[in-house]
Amino acid sequence: MLLIRNFDPQQAAQNDARTNHTTPPSSDELREQIRQSIKAATDAANDAAQDAARNHVRIVNGVPMPPSPPMIHTTSDASEFANTVMPQVVDIANGFFVMCAVMVVGWPLARAFGRRIERRGEVAGATPAMNEQLQRIEQAVDAMAIEVERISESQRFLTKLQGAPPERAALPIGDRR
Repeated sequence: MLLIRNFDPQQAAQNDARTNHTTPPSSDELREQIRQSIKAATDAANDAAQDAARNHVRIVNGVPMPPSPPMIHTTSDASEFANTVMPQVVDIANGFFVMCAVMVVGWPLARAFGRRIERRGEVAGATPAMNEQLQRIEQAVDAMAIEVERISESQRFLTKLQGAPPERAALPIGDRR
């Protein structure tokens, strides 16, 4: 790391004189050396900037940056696309809102349809008048069943009588006449 301190030309000249054992340069000579070093640094910076311009290299804060990708120029203004959204995002958002609307409207409809289907299998409840009528029909059917049973018993008895040969009473032989 290079530290830059305040430059003191007299102290630099004394240090130079101690190491070289020569006479220290005058302040005019020091100023001239500084001007030449500044001019050389400026020339080097200008040359580097011209080389960078020729090679299409950007220099940011004295550091060469890699070249940026080529710009694609179109006839339309780029500001009109600054606030646009990708079409896929729009499709997903539309789908979400349609799904919410279907759920809000469709859920009660589906429940009502399900209840209607369940009611079809149920038998309607009997009213008290209907219960009385069913009891009378039941009693009438029982009475008819008893009468039919009596008729069938009499039919069996008569069939039995008609199918059997008549029994003759045995008379004593002498008494015949």
